[in-house]
Amino acid sequence: MTISSETDLAGMQRVGQLVARTIAHMRAAVRPGITTAELDGVGERFAESHGARSAPRLAYDFPGFNCLSVNDEIVHGVPGSRVLRDGDVVKLDVTLELDGYMADSAVTVLVPPASPEAQRLQRAARLAFNQGLAAARAGRRLAEVGRAVEAAARRE
Repeated sequence: MTISSETDLAGMQRVGQLVARTIAHMRAAVRPGITTAELDGVGERFAESHGARSAPRLAYDFPGFNCLSVNDEIVHGVPGSRVLRDGDVVKLDVTLELDGYMADSAVTVLVPPASPEAQRLQRAARLAFNQGLAAARAGRRLAEVGRAVEAAARRE
């Protein structure tokens, strides 16, 4: 989307902030014993209580409200009966529509207690993301962002 007005900017900020708050709400609910469907419901109830809808449902009739992937599932996992266990690596991927604007974000959460390997992986991903973010500036090529991410990931 091209932001072409203050109204567009405000709409994108509102939905982006709601995505962040929804993720924080879901993150707080991650624990051993919760199913991915239950965790999805936590996010769904929170987002809907603020007037948002699931963009994946709107766009391609996704069966969950959010995308939840566990361990070796890369992205766009469908919530269901899978029970989270100690040490699982859970990706919370939230994409919301609010008043005609959409925003998307994801975070990786470690179910405690997390293994040292999982903690290193999470740290490496965060550092790579931050390096990519630092490289993403007006006038820079997308390849420069990719190189910054790759270099940080390889260092870790």
